Amino acid sequence: MNAATTYSPPYHRRHHQHHHFQLPPPQSQPSIVSIPTQKSILDLLNSKPATSSLQSLAQIHALALKTGHFHDHFVSGTLLKCYANPRFHNLDSAIQLFRNVPSPNVFVHNVLIKACLDNGEPLQAVWLYYELMMNDAKPNKFTYPTLLKACGDGGIVAEGKQVHCHVVKLGFAGDGHVKSAGIRMYGYFGMAADARKMLDDEDDDDAVCWNAMIDGYFRCGDVGNARNLFDEMPDRDEISWSVVIDGYIKSGFYKEALEVFNTMQSERIRPGKFVLTSVLAACAHLGALDHGRWVHAYVRRKKKSIVMDAVLGTALLDMYAKCGRLDMAWEVFESMKEKEVFSWNAMIKGLAMHGRADDAVELFFEMQRRKFRPNGITFIGVLNACAHSGAVEQALKLFDSMENVYNIEPEVEHYGCLVDCLGRSGRLEEAEELVNSMPIEPNPAVYGSLLGACRIHGNAELGERIGRLLLELEPNNSGRYALLSNIYAKAERWDDVAEVRKLMKERGVKTNPGSSMIELGGCVHEFKMGEGCHPKMKEIYSTLKVMIERLEMEGYVPNTSQVLFNIEEEEKETALQYHSEKLAIAFGFISTKPGETIRVVKNLRVCDDCHSAIKLISRVYGREIVLRDRVRYHHFRDGTCSCKDFW
Repeated sequence: MNAATTYSPPYHRRHHQHHHFQLPPPQSQPSIVSIPTQKSILDLLNSKPATSSLQSLAQIHALALKTGHFHDHFVSGTLLKCYANPRFHNLDSAIQLFRNVPSPNVFVHNVLIKACLDNGEPLQAVWLYYELMMNDAKPNKFTYPTLLKACGDGGIVAEGKQVHCHVVKLGFAGDGHVKSAGIRMYGYFGMAADARKMLDDEDDDDAVCWNAMIDGYFRCGDVGNARNLFDEMPDRDEISWSVVIDGYIKSGFYKEALEVFNTMQSERIRPGKFVLTSVLAACAHLGALDHGRWVHAYVRRKKKSIVMDAVLGTALLDMYAKCGRLDMAWEVFESMKEKEVFSWNAMIKGLAMHGRADDAVELFFEMQRRKFRPNGITFIGVLNACAHSGAVEQALKLFDSMENVYNIEPEVEHYGCLVDCLGRSGRLEEAEELVNSMPIEPNPAVYGSLLGACRIHGNAELGERIGRLLLELEPNNSGRYALLSNIYAKAERWDDVAEVRKLMKERGVKTNPGSSMIELGGCVHEFKMGEGCHPKMKEIYSTLKVMIERLEMEGYVPNTSQVLFNIEEEEKETALQYHSEKLAIAFGFISTKPGETIRVVKNLRVCDDCHSAIKLISRVYGREIVLRDRVRYHHFRDGTCSCKDFW
């Protein structure tokens, strides 16, 4: 018996007693029932019910079997594509359907290869290509772009090279889509030279291939060649700009990303949604509020051509939250017509970094009332909120509910959040006990949270034990050495401080210098301690000196406990005076009007002395100062900080 007539779809077999496919009523002559044509079957497969409901798809499948159209490869291939829709999580049924297609041609094979890739099964896609070759169904130019991407995603270098050989042998090497996919694959492998050879094999000005090569350079960490190739491009399209901006961001070159965006604007190239999303990510990292506001205004002006979907809206609210404008982040969130779980997660995370634990927890429950189910990332956000405000009991309840209520198995990040929460609140014994009883291996971040808590609460004994362990786990992480040195310095154990510094030197570990950024007039200014390259440095130092003198008149005494050198007290005070956040604030004073808010972003945790000094500055000078450090936001106003000295 023919397989096509005996096979019925798995979903249909389970549910056929409940669902009946009903043909539309005939337009005329009610006594005559018209037989569906191939076109009508395809129209049904391309309709909304087929792409949104397995029940409807099963009914159309049954009709295709009944009418014999399943033998048509275009029909069976389209049916296969519908079953493999990632939203159905039904790839196994799609593969079972494929096994029942009579003599599947290359179109049907291509559909399933792409379906495997779309469903996160790149190795399965490569295996199907092997079957295609064994069945003598010759591949075509549409086979290889997907297949090369599957090799790249799967990280299978040997197979990728073999597929490339097939491409050359079958004469598809000159096809732009195949070529760009091959270049991208070698970029995924970190083989920039092989990718460039593919680009240079023929004189090709195809922007798609050049874009793929630029992306490949960025993936290989070759930022210089990526930019050079972009500058050499004979014909750049919007995607070219997007690739460079996104590549800079992923490589950590945020200022350069904004510079490219500014150049794009000067050349009157209209940015699309994807470029704007990347630019907002750069703004968020740099605290470039003016740039972010420009993007928001642009989206409003172009609302007919740029739709504020969940992705763009979430990027916008995330930017506002990370630039210190939680009020604007909330306004964007409330106005979003489309929200996804990641949108709620971003808003919860924004509230957390501003120390608004109660609001974050309330939003956590509100998202469930709106029928959005929390995921693991949601819990990271809400647990962090509890850690930043000392809400230990709330954190413990939420952590326990993960498995008991939401059926989410806690991962190492969730344990890290809870360790951080317990440690910050001074419950170091419980934090250490939690680390020792974890059902999964603690990672360095978990130990780092415990070490940070030891520094806060001056527990040198536990700090030394955890610190020494971390130096073995992460011998090249300069932050671990700095934290352990801080603990020793606070305990005035200068010999141990010297030993840690000697160990860093022996291992060739370079410290990550503190830097602070402030955006004024659309330009991001960066300051580092000991660097005097800013054109207004002389004026900045002079202003800072006057500020410190006035603070001392108000009772300010520098907190030298965290200076990592056994030097005279006066030298320690001088070292503290020129911390990067103080330099940025001084620049803000000479560059803004009295009473204007000053916004600063720092790459490291703000030290105790700077925190105390900035509180006093906000009161003495009547200025609101918003500082984002590596951990959270600090809103200084009238001599107090929003963190309530809990950070």
